[in-house]
Amino acid sequence: MKYITFKNDKISKLSLGTVQFGLDYGIANTSGKPSQKDVTEIINYVTNNGINCFDTAQGYGDAEKVLGNSLPNNKNLFIVSKVESSLFRTNIQANISTSLKNLNIDSLYALLLHDSKILHDWKENDSLIVDNLIKNSKIKHFGISIYTSEDFNLAIENDKINFIQIPFNIFDQRAIKEDWFHRAKEKNKLISIRSIYLQGLLLMEKDKIPPQLQSVKKHLDTLNAFAKELHITKNELALSFVDTVAQNSLILFGCDNINQAKENIQNYKNIKKLDHDMITKIIANFENIEEEIYNPIRWSKWQNK
Repeated sequence: MKYITFKNDKISKLSLGTVQFGLDYGIANTSGKPSQKDVTEIINYVTNNGINCFDTAQGYGDAEKVLGNSLPNNKNLFIVSKVESSLFRTNIQANISTSLKNLNIDSLYALLLHDSKILHDWKENDSLIVDNLIKNSKIKHFGISIYTSEDFNLAIENDKINFIQIPFNIFDQRAIKEDWFHRAKEKNKLISIRSIYLQGLLLMEKDKIPPQLQSVKKHLDTLNAFAKELHITKNELALSFVDTVAQNSLILFGCDNINQAKENIQNYKNIKKLDHDMITKIIANFENIEEEIYNPIRWSKWQNK
């Protein structure tokens, strides 16, 4: 397992996201939520294979509680959770206490805002809230999960934020175009990457693509061609691309079952580093994909109908 050192903490670069533990999540998810027994099996497997970082949120159904019931007590783990902005300003102490109780831990490694609403109207009292949470050992770091370029620009200039979660994958290359990784390194802020498989869309078979996303098929054909040229799977290509480009960032992966967990970890252990020419070719072929494809928020317009 590869590790990143951030402010003297050694964190596994591959980290487990837990939204699937609390919600039926992902465009390609057909199995639903795993049972508590299945989650325990997954947690035991990934921790035994070197993963020590877990990402969850109050908004992920009962994922915090499910995760907390399965976490081993004998390992040094880094737990990141998220809270809605509206709860941050109202009664954050009570909300943090609930999360800590659900997770069976004393302190969060990082608390992230799950949305950017107050980031656009940051006040002195918000900074005081962060300072108090750190002073009282409720959290070690504070950060935000961003969705737009404007969000990132605000987060990178906010002194209280040193942990930024971003979407990044072969189809969503905003982080490359706008130099997010270099800018974060300059500010000594840690980036955590979500959506490396675009909620499973990158891995779907073409006959399973929803009618509203038919335009993605030509891009999947190109992705398949690259994977065939490299003699690897689409899963391995998507993971290798993110790992090669974002060398100093955490990479989140999710799973619905133990087999997916095993596949992702084995893929990562055997990952093929892409050379500069191949990275350049991939970027050139996918840099102009329309937002209706790479932004899942746009999918909600037809998913909720």
